[in-house]
Amino acid sequence: MAFGEHTDPQIISVLRSNGAPGLEISLRDGAWASVPHDGDGDSFFVNVGDTLQVLTNGRFRSVKHRVVVNSEKSRVSMVFFGGPPPGERLAPLPALLGDGGRSRYREFTWKEYKGSGCKGRLADDRLCRFEN
Repeated sequence: MAFGEHTDPQIISVLRSNGAPGLEISLRDGAWASVPHDGDGDSFFVNVGDTLQVLTNGRFRSVKHRVVVNSEKSRVSMVFFGGPPPGERLAPLPALLGDGGRSRYREFTWKEYKGSGCKGRLADDRLCRFEN
């Protein structure tokens, strides 16, 4: 079993696996790169989520990733998602707007964001609906 390409919606995701390979990230040119696995399973991977991308006005980017099937060893992962409450309003932090104060994203709630994700596919760019 595997998990298709997606970005994480939350602020951050903290992932720990059993040391089996299979996690891949999408590079800027669209190619997939294997993330070196931790053979001992002692490491944590921290993924930036879509919410942190918005809060930092794109300074930190949510990376599209996927998990592929590995025929040598089953991959087991545990993940902790950190995200805001449903009514929380999300927008770039004023200190991170940069030159000219241009916001890349309009203000929206976590509930609006999560609701928009239900209208598309897992691999869809969910943040494009909130871009200025």
